[in-house]
Amino acid sequence: MLGAIIGDIVGSRFEWNNNKSKQFDLLTYKCSVTDDSIMTLAIAKALLESKSDYSDLSENAVKYMQNIGQHYPNCGYGGHFREWIYSDNPKPYNSYGNGAAMRVSACGFVANTLEEVKQLSKAVTEVTHNHPEGIKGAEATAVAIFLARSGKNLLEIRDYITKNYYPLNFSLDEIRDNYEFNESCQGTVPQALEAFFESKNFEDAIRNAISIGGDSDTIAAITGGIAGAYYGIPTDIRKHALTFLDERLLKILVEFENNYPSKMEKINSVGSIGIERNAETKVQTGNRKTMMQSSVEIAEKELNDSIPTNEETTSQQLFNHLFEACNILRGPINQDEYKSYVTPILFFKRISDVYDEETQDALERSGGDEEYARFPENHSFDIPVGCHWQNVREASENVGVAIVKAMNGIERANPDTLSGVFSSFDDANWTDKTKLSDERLKNLIEHMSKIKVGNANYSADVMGDSYEFLIKKFADLSKKNAGEFYTPRSIVKLLIMLLDPKIGETVYDPACGTGGMLIEAIRYMKNDKMTYGRIYGQENNLSTSAIARMNLFLHGAKDFKITQGDTLRSPNFLEKGKLKTFNCVVANPPFSLKKWGSQQFSTDIYGRNMWGTPTDSNADFAWLQHMVKSMDEKTGRCAVVLPQGVLFRGGREAEIRKQLIESDKLECIITLVSGVFYSTGVSACILFLNNNKKNDHKGRICMIDGSDIFTAQRAQNIMTDNDVDKVYNLYGDYKDVIEKVKVVTISEVKDKGYSLAINNYIERKEQEITPPAEVRKQYFDALEKMIEAEKTMMELLLEGGYVNE
Repeated sequence: MLGAIIGDIVGSRFEWNNNKSKQFDLLTYKCSVTDDSIMTLAIAKALLESKSDYSDLSENAVKYMQNIGQHYPNCGYGGHFREWIYSDNPKPYNSYGNGAAMRVSACGFVANTLEEVKQLSKAVTEVTHNHPEGIKGAEATAVAIFLARSGKNLLEIRDYITKNYYPLNFSLDEIRDNYEFNESCQGTVPQALEAFFESKNFEDAIRNAISIGGDSDTIAAITGGIAGAYYGIPTDIRKHALTFLDERLLKILVEFENNYPSKMEKINSVGSIGIERNAETKVQTGNRKTMMQSSVEIAEKELNDSIPTNEETTSQQLFNHLFEACNILRGPINQDEYKSYVTPILFFKRISDVYDEETQDALERSGGDEEYARFPENHSFDIPVGCHWQNVREASENVGVAIVKAMNGIERANPDTLSGVFSSFDDANWTDKTKLSDERLKNLIEHMSKIKVGNANYSADVMGDSYEFLIKKFADLSKKNAGEFYTPRSIVKLLIMLLDPKIGETVYDPACGTGGMLIEAIRYMKNDKMTYGRIYGQENNLSTSAIARMNLFLHGAKDFKITQGDTLRSPNFLEKGKLKTFNCVVANPPFSLKKWGSQQFSTDIYGRNMWGTPTDSNADFAWLQHMVKSMDEKTGRCAVVLPQGVLFRGGREAEIRKQLIESDKLECIITLVSGVFYSTGVSACILFLNNNKKNDHKGRICMIDGSDIFTAQRAQNIMTDNDVDKVYNLYGDYKDVIEKVKVVTISEVKDKGYSLAINNYIERKEQEITPPAEVRKQYFDALEKMIEAEKTMMELLLEGGYVNE
């Protein structure tokens, strides 16, 4: 909300003296608070003082806009609104003025759901601006703020706005010269939104808004409200802006931010980083001096407490830069296709930067011998002449052709390691100028050229983690099949903790996706050189298998084997005509895969149907049997994510499950909360199998109900590291815990028809039973109240003339 106030203050001196440029002093003595800030704070006060269901919000909006507004008679009210402010009987006046949008930012911070923010916005808007365009402009602004605060990225917010409110089929550069003063929502809200969408940080958003002219204070207030929620507010701007507020206005702001903390923005060489304010930190209330001093002290402390070199922050910074590349592609490239362009271009840049580092190192070691510096043994990968990043950067035309030539050349020069790593992205059409003009591709190349992504610039961990953020975001955007493309990292961590791979052991993922589980296994083994040559994965999707290879390279992994192919029909890892076996087997295979090759599996030459052949409508137990067959006979462990239906479904699966149980390989079952995986509401479970159970685990299965061990978030349930540790500790203890764990014997499972449905075994707390006499009493008490209420209602209806006797 403070972002809207700052936008208003900055824009105040330009409302009647437009500045068609981004070059100006941000906050000066000529700035002042106008009606935009005063009404924004009035709405904030109304929200703070309303009931929990906001049923009295409209009434409070009128009350506080009048009460607070009357203290500032000369702050720039429009004619109709001024009359409304001083009216004894204020009524809406069918306005579509931009005053509706400039005052609603607090609604975006208070709301808990998208539907609620729309309801709050309407409640505070229709008391004056009840024209559809007024309500629409306010709602679009409040929704954008809510989405920004909820963690949505620029592209997602823009997509929602363009689909539901305004087309935004213009850029600021296109309208700047001719845009004029406009007080309507439809003539200012789209422009204010575009100012945010074209921004790089909070201050840049405000400068964008001012630079187009028009109703500068209101446009900047709308833009600032969204930018503040998205980026946060820089500490120096926050402190300066507070000095423009008198005691009455400052107190409202402090009370609101103590309940709904704002975000701090930090700017560094990589970009904008938003840091959430500690919800426990409260600014002191009191007189203006006390509030100013407390506000400044807290802002400075939070700034000092932030650690700019923290690797997680650094990874997030790098991710922000990488994801901005998607913004350059937006329009001609569908968001489902972003990964096919951004992934290879990042890897191309990384290879070139590392090559340059290795060249410089060789030059220093050889006293400047350029021929020596080009020797292949001095480089991780060979880059042929004309195929370096710099060659593409220098291309002035046919940039797409230059990109393809370079990528193909690098592939051919490194057949053993990089074959197909670029060309696997067959849906990326770099040379189609109807989709990607030379200008757009040059913008993309220049954007990526702004940062170096070599080993000297980013460690493998930071580089890999930022790429993991990118993969997750691609999964967020693609929705379809996202669960197959990306497994939440916390689940991956739990699987690897269960497997406990030892340094020197082999690890295999038969459905490796983007390689996240193999990377976590390498990390678990502390990136030891003994992992070289012992990491294996197979992935059916061609481009996803290429991403897995890139992901492993970016994480610093070496000498691994990732292959492409259909694991169930044609497994790639064989030894002497048999399946190769591994110490650790891990996977999150596609749930309930259909038409997977049941008939071929029924006569499988590798003996993977040892417990039976599932139907062609569900491959869950085919994956499990493949993984069991891939386990080393003595030391093999297997951790797999499957839908919970495998625990109790009948038919052929019941017989397979029976043999699984009697094999005594199953050591642990963990059920997970629903909604923890992308794009699927299916409840999942983890099965952990072991060919070398501890003696006291033999003949027993540890069943863990993890369905209530999670952290709820707006869009999706997640498991934090703390949640993962809780589940893992329950497995480690391997003992009964009421409501959580039951360690059962195979005999007990047999008695229940070989069902593994955990609810059939977990002991529950005894439920308190209400005596029948008490239930009857409660029923008749409620009935009596209902009869009395109906009687009262009828009397009121008769009295009002709504019904006849």
